[in-house]
Order: sequence, then C-alpha cells, then structure tokens
Amino acid sequence: MLKQEIPSMNPFKFGFIFICGSMVISNITISSTKTEIPFKHVIIDKNQPAQPYTKIIADVNGDAYPDIIIAGNITPLIWYVFPTWTKHVIAEGGYKTVDGEAGDIDNDGDLDIVLGGLFWYENPRPSGDPAKRLWKAHTIANHTTHDIELGDLDGDGDLDVVTRDQSDFGTKKGNEIHIWQQENPDRWSEHVIQCPHGEGITLSDLDHDADLDIVIGGIWFENAKEITRGIWKEHPFANWHPSATVQTGDMNNDGRTDVILTPSELKGNYYKISWFEAPADAKDENWKEHVIEEKVECIYHSLEVADMNNDGELDIVTAEMHQGEDPDEVMVYINQGNGTNWIKQILSTKGSHYTRVGDIGNDGDMDIIGANHAGDYSPVELWENLMKP
Repeated sequence: MLKQEIPSMNPFKFGFIFICGSMVISNITISSTKTEIPFKHVIIDKNQPAQPYTKIIADVNGDAYPDIIIAGNITPLIWYVFPTWTKHVIAEGGYKTVDGEAGDIDNDGDLDIVLGGLFWYENPRPSGDPAKRLWKAHTIANHTTHDIELGDLDGDGDLDVVTRDQSDFGTKKGNEIHIWQQENPDRWSEHVIQCPHGEGITLSDLDHDADLDIVIGGIWFENAKEITRGIWKEHPFANWHPSATVQTGDMNNDGRTDVILTPSELKGNYYKISWFEAPADAKDENWKEHVIEEKVECIYHSLEVADMNNDGELDIVTAEMHQGEDPDEVMVYINQGNGTNWIKQILSTKGSHYTRVGDIGNDGDMDIIGANHAGDYSPVELWENLMKP
C-alpha cells in the first residue's frame, strides 16, 4: 500500500489518499542531438480560425492522403487539403465542443465529421465534391460536449458516438458519459453512465473480448453488450486527477492494453504523467503505475500514443496549453524499451492544445499537428517527422 499526493475525485480539492497496487518512477533524460527524432516545423495557417479547439487528421477527399480539419468554437469548420493546405469551409460554425472526430457515419465509403452540439456533417462524396459546397449537418442531439469518441460499441456494423462534458469552469457536467447508439444516421438512442466529475475519455478493448470499453481517468467501464439497456460495470484501476487526457496502448509489448494519463486542466496546480500497466486480467484492480514525469503543471490537454521513431516501441506525444507557466512545451517522450526509460524531446516552447498524430504524406512516419486554442500564438502547426521508415 503506497501513499502519494494526488487530488481526490472532487475536481476542486486536492488531498492525500491511499491507492492499491505498486508504483515505479521511470528514468527520464532530456534528449541530445544523437537521440532526437528529426522534425521540420511548418506553419499551415497563421490566419487560423479563432479559438481553434478541434483538430482532426482524416482523408476528406478520398485521395488516400490524410488532410487536416480545424474547428473554432465560434468560427467555421475548416478543411486543409494536403499537400497545398488550401482551405475549404465545411460548415459555418457555432459548435459547443472542444473535441471532434472523423468516421463514416452513414457507411457510404467516405469520412464524415462529428462535432459537439451534437452534430455530424455529411461528406458530399461519393457523388459530390467536398470542396464545392457546405456539408449537410445532421443533428444527433442538442448536447454540449467536451470529449467525443466514435466506435461500433454494439457490433452492428455502424458507428456509435460517446461523449463527455467537463466539470471545470462552472459547468460541473463531467459526471456523465453519454452513449449515442446509432439506429440509423438520423436516429440515435441515448444512454447515460454516471462517473466521477472530471473530463477525458477514450474507447479501447481493455479486456480483449472483442468489444470496445470506455476508459476515463482511473476507471474503465466494461461494455454492457446491450449498450443502451445493459449495465456498464465499473472497474477502477487508479486514483487520478479528475481532469485527464486518456489514451491506451501496449507500452511494454506484453500483449496487454495499458492506459496512459496526463492531467489536462487546472493551471497553477501540479501533478504527474503516468502509464498504468495492465494485469493479466484487466478487471483486477492491481494495475502497476509507471510515473513518466513526477511534477508537471495540470495543463497537458494533448495526448497521443504512437511509434514516433519506428523502433517498435510506443512513444508519447503531449503538450502544455498556452495558459500555463512559461515555457509551454510541446514534446515527445521517446520510449527506450518496455516503458521504463524515456528520453524527453522538446519540439516547441510556445504550447499547443489537442495535438493529433498521423502519417501526413504517407511517408511511413508519424507527424504531429496542433494549435493553441487561444492566446497570442495559435497558428495551425505541423511538426513533420523526417525519420526514414
């Protein structure tokens, strides 16, 4: 039984509580030129939409090359076409969202876009040109969101939507997870799961039973099969800062799905970045915590997990939002093997928000896009990975 300083599940109070399991402090080294991944910094748009909260990487026009989609909270939804980064307006704006996702909602072979509010925007393809007109908006529900995930939760061949709002900044609505089961693209059934206050969510098959579970900071919910009528059983695996950014991946190559967490909100407070090693049975609460960095400001609103240097190990991409204490870093934690030793490579000291990772240009390595959601510096940026496959 270990004692450590962590915030309680009250999102506005910090304190000491006890956790089960074990904890390992990782060895972290600041990168040198010999260990760095080579990146080229590119400004995609210095006249970006105001408040560019949402970032998406997706092939919009079907040319097999990923494009970039940016949405401002009050300004248009913009598609930047690879490789010229020509801008096209998809929708005029007015979204109640921070997050957004791309997926084929209507199963017509192209990628649509889901944004908070809650809407999905229909790609005009395959019969129309997505660059020639505004996309048709379809209402899922009148519902404000902070986090959005897409996945086929019920195994019926179409995408369902999972959303969560946040509990900071006066909203106090992050104690519910909303499942929107697709009956058809214009008809959705809602199911609500109660959870602790906070923010952050992802979908992953943690128990390896061929369906998607729901993961938040410190808890995962087992897929209920009957997703809007069954019981989503709660499985705690950690005590964590209530506002989290959440990703999953096999960090030590043991065939199990681990969970990675960063503290995403509450500037001026400090916490840690950790990954949690899955036990043989994910339903067992004895997940081992591996602390990657012991003290960071609670503004790490970005988290992606990918093999950034093509060495077969999953690395971590994250960033501090602009409102933190300077410098606000955009960084890669390079996994040196089994998730126990890390090299920290800093790409920028100007911050970013909701960075995304994808193979821009299909050249065999993973690139990073991002933008600060406010402040004096918020262009749409690309960090182009120059690693050779």
